[in-house]
Amino acid sequence: MIELQDVHKAFGPKQVLTGFTLTVRDGETLVLIGYSGTGKSVVLKHIVGLLHPDAGEVIVDGRMVPELDRAELNAVRRDIGYVFQFAALFDSMTVAENVALGLRNRDLPEAEIVERVQEALALVDLTGRRSCRAGCASGWGSPGPSPCGRATCCTTSPRRASIR
Repeated sequence: MIELQDVHKAFGPKQVLTGFTLTVRDGETLVLIGYSGTGKSVVLKHIVGLLHPDAGEVIVDGRMVPELDRAELNAVRRDIGYVFQFAALFDSMTVAENVALGLRNRDLPEAEIVERVQEALALVDLTGRRSCRAGCASGWGSPGPSPCGRATCCTTSPRRASIR
């Protein structure tokens, strides 16, 4: 479960989060929608420990995120797939290679990596593009992350995914 309780965050004089509260239960899907600059990415960065709240609590699976050490943060990040807006892909690699990149760091069997990549590409209608270079996957009229970026998020997170 992911919980943000009365979270406050400011950057200089700009108050971005003021008492933000959110609960996402395991298996639940939630989409944050809002205008530019309203704190969507700031919320996501708090959940994965890239930012610490000025006040309030950020809890993932019963653990206070700001109190986690590097190894514990890495464990949290492995369980949460996230893609920020304008996510970069390696254009020297194929779409499938980009999608598999995060899985290769997890010591999974090759057969499982191939299966997860195929499933993720199917979810975002990229099965026919698996062998093309990542540059050919951009610019398909999709705002925010490219479909390949979304597929990367889907494969690296067996438990939950946050897509921006």
